[in-house]
Amino acid sequence: MSTLSGAVGTKVLLVEDEAAIRRLLRHELQNQGLTVAEAATLLEARAAWREQVFDILILDLSLPDGSGLELLEEVRRSGSTSHVIVLSGAGTEADRVRGLVLGADDYVIKPFSILELNARVLAIRRRLDPAREATLCVGAVTVDLAARQVSVEGRPIETTAKEFDLLAFLAARPGVVFSRDDLLRGVWSSAPDWQVASTVTEHVRRLRAKIERDPRHPMLLRTVRGAGYRLDPPITLAGRGHGR
Repeated sequence: MSTLSGAVGTKVLLVEDEAAIRRLLRHELQNQGLTVAEAATLLEARAAWREQVFDILILDLSLPDGSGLELLEEVRRSGSTSHVIVLSGAGTEADRVRGLVLGADDYVIKPFSILELNARVLAIRRRLDPAREATLCVGAVTVDLAARQVSVEGRPIETTAKEFDLLAFLAARPGVVFSRDDLLRGVWSSAPDWQVASTVTEHVRRLRAKIERDPRHPMLLRTVRGAGYRLDPPITLAGRGHGR
């Protein structure tokens, strides 16, 4: 299994036991700027899924050590909303319905065109990856991805490289709660076994000091007790927000 990592951007887990298909699809996706991790077995796929947060899962159903449907069920039970494209040689309507009922978002029948599958993934990226846009705005905070510049109410704020990566990751997914382990994987491309989770806590503290009006009572970068952190859209008169 091989992995390329990036702090911000669309991450794809490609689960396919045929090396030629993996190689061709990985080449196409990487040429489009996507980050791709590979797995050839169900065991490898489970390990990769635990190590990182993925936006897109391309999942072959026929694997040497089991069915990809087992992983699909686990992914959906975990509450993940990652976009899942199932690859299968089974072409009956019943087979397609089964995959979709279990939580697949798309179903591609083998043999398929690598270019067509690549186009589908790019279409998903355009829908799911706001970080592809020039700027991200959450309340008074603006993140300019091209210039790697943060401003609050129009005032430039100096950040370290990793502070910027963390803020951009959260700003691309406002309102979504991420645990410290999730953020270690998604921003640091690391894991609790390799890096202490307090790294995240310290970076959150530093960001709050820079983007919050009152860092002791944060209104944007919230702590969700027992769960992690989220970057909240501002509360408006039309709606109510919750966070601690």
